[in-house]
Amino acid sequence: MTLASHLTSRWWKARRPDTAIADPDRQVTRWKNGWLAGATAAWSSDGAPSDTHNPHPDGYEHAAWDAGFKWARENPDRRREADLRLAHPHRRASDAKLTVTLKRAAALGATGVALYAASRALKRWRGAH
Repeated sequence: MTLASHLTSRWWKARRPDTAIADPDRQVTRWKNGWLAGATAAWSSDGAPSDTHNPHPDGYEHAAWDAGFKWARENPDRRREADLRLAHPHRRASDAKLTVTLKRAAALGATGVALYAASRALKRWRGAH
């Protein structure tokens, strides 16, 4: 590709943006709606393969619907409150083993003891000099 054709191509693309990416919010909304429709279909289906349920013949919506359907086949519908899920209360490393109040009280107590010890040491040092 010559420099002139490359520059012409860039100029033409800048003047005529691709309509598929002209409105990214609309594109994301279309994908989300298709994905959610596929996931909902999987959660409410009787175990039939995704090709029999997908209402979109091909294209962008077909891919989004299929992705949602495949994901939902491997993951339960967590939006239902009736599902019993057992999880350990400290399943993450960031989960506190002690309550926040108890941790704060221990920190304040340790700070108080350290300040008291430092003040006593300072009084003894001043009294010696």
